[in-house]
Amino acid sequence: MSDIKKNIMPYAARFLSSDKVLNAKRYIAEIKRKVQGKRHELSVFIAGNDPHSYLLIQVLPELVQRFGLRVNIYTIRDFQEDMYPDFERWKVNGLVDANRLAELYELQLPKTSDAQKVNSAEPSSITWQLLQVEKSDDAISKVRSILDDFWASKPSLTKPTHSLDKQLSDNQERLKRLGHYYPAMVHYGGEWYWGIDRLDHLERRLNSLGLSYDDERVKYDLQTRLFCSKPQVKIENNTPLELFFSARSPYSYIGLLQAEKLARHYCIPFKVKLLLPMMMRGMFVPDTKKMYIFHDTKREAKKMGIAYGFVADPLGEAVTNCYSLYPYAESQGKGVEFLLSFSKAVNSQGIRADREEGLQVIVERCDLNWHEAKLHLGNEDWRVSVEKNFEELQMLGLWGVPCFRYGDVVTWGQDRLWLIEQAILKASL
Repeated sequence: MSDIKKNIMPYAARFLSSDKVLNAKRYIAEIKRKVQGKRHELSVFIAGNDPHSYLLIQVLPELVQRFGLRVNIYTIRDFQEDMYPDFERWKVNGLVDANRLAELYELQLPKTSDAQKVNSAEPSSITWQLLQVEKSDDAISKVRSILDDFWASKPSLTKPTHSLDKQLSDNQERLKRLGHYYPAMVHYGGEWYWGIDRLDHLERRLNSLGLSYDDERVKYDLQTRLFCSKPQVKIENNTPLELFFSARSPYSYIGLLQAEKLARHYCIPFKVKLLLPMMMRGMFVPDTKKMYIFHDTKREAKKMGIAYGFVADPLGEAVTNCYSLYPYAESQGKGVEFLLSFSKAVNSQGIRADREEGLQVIVERCDLNWHEAKLHLGNEDWRVSVEKNFEELQMLGLWGVPCFRYGDVVTWGQDRLWLIEQAILKASL
């Protein structure tokens, strides 16, 4: 990437992620809906053997009733595996994660001990059953019934038929054309909402349109509603909160700020373990995924009161600069402060960390000596520990960032710190 382009990109990112652009897109979507005479419609993409799709189907009736929505269901089967850096680990973790969410929202899901059996199940039969009912008037209830049986491991009496091949192909092409790749996705007015985790954003949007038949409450925000709201508790042990972190990952940026806040709130040790970004490990990240993550990070950050969008992508030299300076910052007792300074600079202040003048600002903001720090630029000592951190992460059954560990509790995603907080509170009992 040319130097001119690197200078322009932060401003382009800030414009594209601005509230003005978002509000304009929503205004146009609403005008288009009215001109076409359509109801407020959700397009819901599900896969039969995806546990988060099952959770989503369970809460759809409540959303439909509360907001007066029309729902179109589209069954998919073929996962775009280039979107998943480690597809097998993603599947196993998905069932564990969905069970945790099911418990939080008091929904139905099989025990995690059934994970291997369910994830290795042949999806053909369940796919054809769902395709047969997805266009019916009572599609949600029929889909729910089919998925109840599937996730309870009840044998199906329906024989698979391939007469619906075109319908399946059209559904999968629709998902791709609209710009996504995951199942358990809701599309409304040009924006995507994944599973239960992003329904709070949809709720707020629908509330702003005055659609609620009840009140303007937000129901699906239990993951963040009470974060760090409990009084400080005494923790007898010295168990640290560990964060597996990448300096390029926007979700890691949010995860770092929130994890540091959590550790500070409960006065527990906080340790960061660095990993290389996927693209610096020779992995490909499709543009569709990059753009979804960019916009999703913006709304998640805004919800938490975190600035994001004025992004100077640190991929490459900026990341290696960060990692080469981190051991020095740690030796000065400023490791976390340095990473916070770096992350805020490249994610919300448009500061280029591939330049010395940018690095100097980052270093001095956390009260480190730039002339001392500069001597450590270019060292490669960090690579050994970064590789060990990745091996450790894989042994935990995970693959990417941000991931968190507190004692025996391990979880992936910046939106899973509520699990860590639960573990901290349990440890205080």
